[in-house]
Amino acid sequence: MLVPRTEHVGERPSWDCRVCGQPWPCAVAKVELTEQYDNFPHGLSVYLGSCLLEAIDDWAAGSGAGPPTDLYERFLGWAGP
Repeated sequence: MLVPRTEHVGERPSWDCRVCGQPWPCAVAKVELTEQYDNFPHGLSVYLGSCLLEAIDDWAAGSGAGPPTDLYERFLGWAGP
């Protein structure tokens, strides 16, 4: 798997950006990831899907209200086909 090169990564278990504190992937991460995976867009979907699964596990293991309702849109919906 291609490993993205950005400082804007999700902080576990909250999955907020380590740099700007916004829900990850934040706007900067989306731009940088799109640029990095430009020649391999399916790789971006694989990467984001694996992050989504890790986030689901993190939210399931934690206490509280559970995962956000917009998980698909947040992790995969923006990445395109």
